[in-house]
Amino acid sequence: MKPNALWKAVLFLCGVLFIISTPHIHTRAESPAPQATTPEEQFEQAAGVMGRNEAFFRLANALSEPLAASYRAPAPPTPSLNAHHAPLGATDTAVYLPLVRKDAPAAMVERRAIWLTRFDWTSAARVVGPADLDTALDNIATAGFNTILFQVRGNGDAFYTPGLEPWSARLTGSYAATLGQNPGWDPLAYLIEKAHARGIEVHAYVNTYPAWLPPPEGQGDLAPPATTPAHMFDTFTYGPDYNAHPGVYGMGYKWRVHDTSGTPMPLQWSEYLWASPGVDEVQQHILNVITDIVARYPVDGVHLDFIRYPGPSYSFDPYSNAAAGDTHTAARDQWQRDRITWMVAQTYAATRTYRPNAWVSAAVWPYYTDRGLLPGAAWFGYDHYFQDSHGWLASGVIDAIMPMLYGGYSDTYDTWVALMHDHLNAAAGRHVYPGIGGYNMTDFADLAQRIEAARAAGAPGHAIFSYDVLAYRGWFDDLANGPYATPAVPPPRSW
Repeated sequence: MKPNALWKAVLFLCGVLFIISTPHIHTRAESPAPQATTPEEQFEQAAGVMGRNEAFFRLANALSEPLAASYRAPAPPTPSLNAHHAPLGATDTAVYLPLVRKDAPAAMVERRAIWLTRFDWTSAARVVGPADLDTALDNIATAGFNTILFQVRGNGDAFYTPGLEPWSARLTGSYAATLGQNPGWDPLAYLIEKAHARGIEVHAYVNTYPAWLPPPEGQGDLAPPATTPAHMFDTFTYGPDYNAHPGVYGMGYKWRVHDTSGTPMPLQWSEYLWASPGVDEVQQHILNVITDIVARYPVDGVHLDFIRYPGPSYSFDPYSNAAAGDTHTAARDQWQRDRITWMVAQTYAATRTYRPNAWVSAAVWPYYTDRGLLPGAAWFGYDHYFQDSHGWLASGVIDAIMPMLYGGYSDTYDTWVALMHDHLNAAAGRHVYPGIGGYNMTDFADLAQRIEAARAAGAPGHAIFSYDVLAYRGWFDDLANGPYATPAVPPPRSW
């Protein structure tokens, strides 16, 4: 199927998914939620729950299998190194200083980040191992990236040696059945060691509020199996006396996001189940997971995704209603924003405590608020997802944001540029790295054009979504011979 036809088909599918799976949206007096009437608008609203990233994976039919399997770049020459990093360990608090090539001094200062999602290199059909990460790292290094946003938490699971959450089932070849099964190696530790040896930073990329992703229908059970440590679903749903799935809090459905009618988000095949930011225990659990990562691994940063509510009709759970009321008001909206900002600020504090030189960044909704930049209706980060990304920059609780300028309206170049400038204008002395997608691009020149536009606008770097896209398009060499022909190092932090 041609890309444009495929895009239209998936937009239609997203619209259908939105209609059948999303609770009724009640109009807000302060920030009315627009009704979806065009494919672009349907995509925007459907992406709220499933995520822009996951929408793109479905666009490329790569939800269960990475597209990158057939492409492997030649191994790059072994670089000369002038530093080393500390070994991994629970008591390790050493600060990692990026390695520098002696034989190829950087002529540019620019962050070149790439999202390496769990779907890009793992599979629900086979066991994966270090060789799969080696392939990805070879391609990333060959292209000229200097920062990997490596997904370590997808939906309450771990792509690193547990602490507080179980091993991901995708490491051992299933959607859910092998959740908690030890794969015999530590992907995060492995990638840190190998990437640092090539002078590439590794940022731990965390899906914040998605608590579980049931498998496709017929591929397992809706709920996760019992594991050690317990999955977040069990920890919050059940009490310690429930022998089949011993938990902690025994909250039943109360910890999930609820819609305006007070109905908890249901378990649905291949759809995220979201935890409510309005529940204190949820907030603390997620913060503990992030703190555990930065305490045990010498990561160069923490990258938050899904750091928001799933839409304007959520969350009217009992805990949020008791704290902020059960009807939409401006004060309640701000309370919800404050819950998200609390998580960002606490992540920043924990990261700076254990890794003073590490960065904290977030993938944020492409449209902050209505500035008249879009050709149609949309939901906005500030108004409808309670994500005050510009406020985080101004208040200094984050180092950088990476606006997800791909999918829907932001695929149009002129709109992409206008949105990029809107975010750059809010930098407040911090960094904004425009996100660049590639699923709806068939010509590498379109990708290169956005890189050059970001440079011309004075952006300190950019981030490309995702590894899978570049592998599918075969664009690693194009980057190396084009926009990335001159090596670059990430910019320093001046605050």
